[in-house]
Amino acid sequence: MKKNILFGILFTSIFSPIIFFMMGLPMILQMKGFDASLIGIFQIVGIPTVLKFLLSPPVDKIVFEKNHYKKWILLAGIIYVVLLFSISFLSLEDNIYLVFTAILITAIISTFIDIPLNALAIKVFDREEHISAGSYKISAYSLSGLLGGGVFLLFYNHLGWNATFILMAIMVVGSLIVLYFIEELDTKIEEKKVSFKTIVSFFKQKNIGIWIFLLSFYFAFISAIFVFLKPYFISKGITPDNVAIYVGIYGGIIGILGGILASKISVRFSKKTLLIIFMMFNIISTFILIITDKFELNLSYLVAVVTFISLAISLSSAIIFSMIMDYSRDNSRAVDYAVQSSLFSFIRIISAVIAGIIVSIFGFGGMFLFEVVGMLLVMLGIYLFYKK
Repeated sequence: MKKNILFGILFTSIFSPIIFFMMGLPMILQMKGFDASLIGIFQIVGIPTVLKFLLSPPVDKIVFEKNHYKKWILLAGIIYVVLLFSISFLSLEDNIYLVFTAILITAIISTFIDIPLNALAIKVFDREEHISAGSYKISAYSLSGLLGGGVFLLFYNHLGWNATFILMAIMVVGSLIVLYFIEELDTKIEEKKVSFKTIVSFFKQKNIGIWIFLLSFYFAFISAIFVFLKPYFISKGITPDNVAIYVGIYGGIIGILGGILASKISVRFSKKTLLIIFMMFNIISTFILIITDKFELNLSYLVAVVTFISLAISLSSAIIFSMIMDYSRDNSRAVDYAVQSSLFSFIRIISAVIAGIIVSIFGFGGMFLFEVVGMLLVMLGIYLFYKK
């Protein structure tokens, strides 16, 4: 229990600023009148997650005799704090591209910290504790969504840019202190290295094509809509505080409940049936959003939209993440998981960039229709070609 809480604090503090970058900044950019295409481009800060396996060599090659992973977390964490503190003094209005560059570098450091942090968790937790540890990690990520997508937006609305980033930096400093209470045994864990041959072999598996298609596009369309949900509500006249509370905080709670719901439903249906049911829910949720685009958006419609879209995001991510584990081979689970996660993250980022371009040309309504068409094509592909 103690270890779960300590690691939960670390995961939450490290991940919350990234959530703020990807889910909070779009609303801020919309408030300041930046073009939608630029909002989409800011999703590129998620690119480091695509290349995570390329960031691991330093941790493997530079080995500390005592507390190896803890020292890497501490060193990278200090750099992370300095970057967050430095960004607090930059101005979006004066130099948007400098801010973007600084945030991208900060995202790289955050992604790097995740490598020794996960390695430390593997080293510290016994095998029988893995399920419990995993559930706490998911809870930590959900809490990061509440903080990064909700609470820190409220801080920004009332305290401003400088104070918000200083508070995030202080949160990370506080979390690094818990490293003192985590005991790391001085035994090095040997892990299978990523090789080009292993990566290529994953794509040569029998009937892998339909899974690559689903991995790439099943989540991409609903994810793009969620990225632009806050900017859309701002454009409809919803106050920034209400957007932060309802989308960031309330939406995060709905997402947690959606994960529980997905686990309950999954035991009753086949994967193919679940894929179709969840995609139909995505389509219905988007149509509700399209309908609200034709009318004045009051708080009742806002709650309805956030409820459906947040549930759709949660259900879709749950089924895809479970299938990523299904398609990870026994003799190369870590490599296969990394390859699939990288492809998943890359397409999600590209979909957000494309959505931003569509919004800037055709407006939010045009983007919503585009995403619905994509969802329908994916559902058709599942019905015709998914056999497993």
